Amino acid sequence: MSTQSSREERLAQLLTTIRDHPGKWTAGRLHKARRLTGGPVQRGTARRDLTELARRGHLAQRGPSDGRYFTLRKDGHA
Repeated sequence: MSTQSSREERLAQLLTTIRDHPGKWTAGRLHKARRLTGGPVQRGTARRDLTELARRGHLAQRGPSDGRYFTLRKDGHA
């Protein structure tokens, strides 16, 4: 499997998880969840994945840069 397709699969799984468990998602929360499920555990990967889903319009980015969190968008994009 190519790196790109594994990333897309990881992002799709993340979006499903966020839809199943809504609320505030931080890089730390995602990092802990992935440690429990055997996913990639680097915080930087978690942060990039959340940011990418926001860039694609699925998540809303909120809070200051030192307290950033993400939630599902409520405008029908997610």
